[in-house]
Amino acid sequence: MTSMDLVAFDQAWERFESWLAARSPADHAALRAPATTAEIADLEGKLGFALHPELRRLLERRNGVVEPEWNSGSDTGVFPAGNILPLGHRLSSTAEIASMHEILVDVGEDNADADLWDEEDLAGHLHLCVPFAQPNDGGVAFVDHRPGATYGHVYEMGIGSGDLDGTLWGSSLTEFVRAVTDALETGTPFTYYWPVTFEHSSGRSCIEWEVRS
Repeated sequence: MTSMDLVAFDQAWERFESWLAARSPADHAALRAPATTAEIADLEGKLGFALHPELRRLLERRNGVVEPEWNSGSDTGVFPAGNILPLGHRLSSTAEIASMHEILVDVGEDNADADLWDEEDLAGHLHLCVPFAQPNDGGVAFVDHRPGATYGHVYEMGIGSGDLDGTLWGSSLTEFVRAVTDALETGTPFTYYWPVTFEHSSGRSCIEWEVRS
């Protein structure tokens, strides 16, 4: 990957954050500060391989999002700022990535032991899939780190529901971020997911993604 590719990612991410800052400030405020060099190095040590340059750059910009804010006595209970990606995915921190990757490795090993997947299947290489976002339903969005044509592809997989085929969300993180921002700017869907506004009883609002077939 060239430096120009990372410039393209930076431009895409800045456009995304600019939209959040202007149109959904609560979501923008939920973004954490950048990961440190030591945190990224520790993550790569746990993974056993280097991060894809785009994923590294994402962590260099934002180390996940803060936890949802619970409101005792509120009608809705929680203000879910930070669910900024389709399906309510929240950006993961380096520590959360390491933890979820361990789960993916275990799932992949279980599949291999049961001979459930062919060698070329994505689910047979979950140890080379690095998560970067999670919803609250057991799913995961990750970057494919398998060498070859799919290196850097972005997939979403319903681990909790047992759907391990994976859905392609973009050929790169840059493409994925651009597509999500297009949806936010135009009010059009990203695949089956439509961006709408969640209005909390406190009067604040944030992004919510509705599923429409």
